[in-house]
Amino acid sequence: MFQSEKSILNLTTLKSILKQNFLLVLLSFNGFAQILTEFSPPANIKSVLFYINEQTTALPIMSLNEKLTLRFDDLNADDSTYYYTIDRANANWEKSDLFRADFMDGYDDIRLQDISYSVGTLQSYIHYKLEIPNPQTRLTKSGNYILKIWDDDRNVVLQKRFVIVNETTAIGVRIKRAQNLDAFQTHQSVHMSLITEGLNLRIPEKQLHVFVVQNQQWQTWRSAGKATYTLGNKLEFNYKPETLFSAGNEYHFFETQDIRGGGGNVAYVARDSLFVSILTPQWVRAGRPYTYAPDINGDFRINTFQGINPHTESDYSQVVFSLFAEDFLFDAAHYVVGDFNQHIKSEINKLFYNPETDRFEARLLLKQGIYNYKFVSEDFEETSYDHLISGSYWPTENTYWAFVYYRPLGARCDELIAVGSANAKDIGL
Repeated sequence: MFQSEKSILNLTTLKSILKQNFLLVLLSFNGFAQILTEFSPPANIKSVLFYINEQTTALPIMSLNEKLTLRFDDLNADDSTYYYTIDRANANWEKSDLFRADFMDGYDDIRLQDISYSVGTLQSYIHYKLEIPNPQTRLTKSGNYILKIWDDDRNVVLQKRFVIVNETTAIGVRIKRAQNLDAFQTHQSVHMSLITEGLNLRIPEKQLHVFVVQNQQWQTWRSAGKATYTLGNKLEFNYKPETLFSAGNEYHFFETQDIRGGGGNVAYVARDSLFVSILTPQWVRAGRPYTYAPDINGDFRINTFQGINPHTESDYSQVVFSLFAEDFLFDAAHYVVGDFNQHIKSEINKLFYNPETDRFEARLLLKQGIYNYKFVSEDFEETSYDHLISGSYWPTENTYWAFVYYRPLGARCDELIAVGSANAKDIGL
């Protein structure tokens, strides 16, 4: 074979290899992109608090000059070593291809050093605390992030999403009743007005993205899609199917701040190796008239009446949840969820039928405090039914959050440029 023929063959082979690699890269970004989200931590990791500037009742939304705090307990109490890393994500929570230096001053993969031990509790634990920024780590860009906690064996034991906003525009949020007759009694529609003045929008459908979340639940994250229409320098999002949410129902509530004497919706307290808090049994609410009851939209707060520092002096109790049995409940699996378990269904928080009481029951180990919870269901094909037990009613009080992302031309990641919110207590027609 002549040298020129070899060169042509080599060039053809090289082009083929480059084409295959390009397709693999394309697939990795489109079909197999890594989505960053939460999962259930190991059973020894409990009472995960994640908040901004001591405000524990909202989504972790911060500016670059605010403080992010993570707290959790390790019930193994064996002085385990944990490390943290921070990843950057795009608007849809796909892991970005940015280098650490592109969004961070300093470095991560550092050991958690702020630890303290439980005091005067039946359940021993070690309490871990992390603050961002700190002398080693400071984030420099707005956008989506996920904080990962690793153990000594390089297993990720905990993941938490948070966002940093650099407000360069504004978005107004309003809650309306659904127009669709099928959803009029059960859903809430999120309407938004986004100001685009000052944004260099050459390709709006690629540069600008709006997402919506209900309450503190990242699982409800969804795209608002394209704007309904443009009005001057505003994009209007009205009565869109993408932003139509099941309203659900108010959460159940209980509190165990006085672990010995009980509290709100604690029927009685027993004593085993730990205290046992038996909650007032609940009925199926679906199909019954809606009744307003104040709640904190699924959140929980750690506190104790038996000490000064709730993070190290609050004890744990076995909390017994129960639901009166009805015939249709035997056709699905049911779970207790709330922010305390990130609304994730697992065997730990699954309800089991107790023929002695004719109730579905679950027993969870929870730290003293104030809790919201609800029951959700899943059929045997793993299809979720969040409102099978609680029902869904349009007057339900929910908070909705809108997030606006902008990607300048040539940039490699989305910036978070506005956050807005509204509460359904002000719902309109």
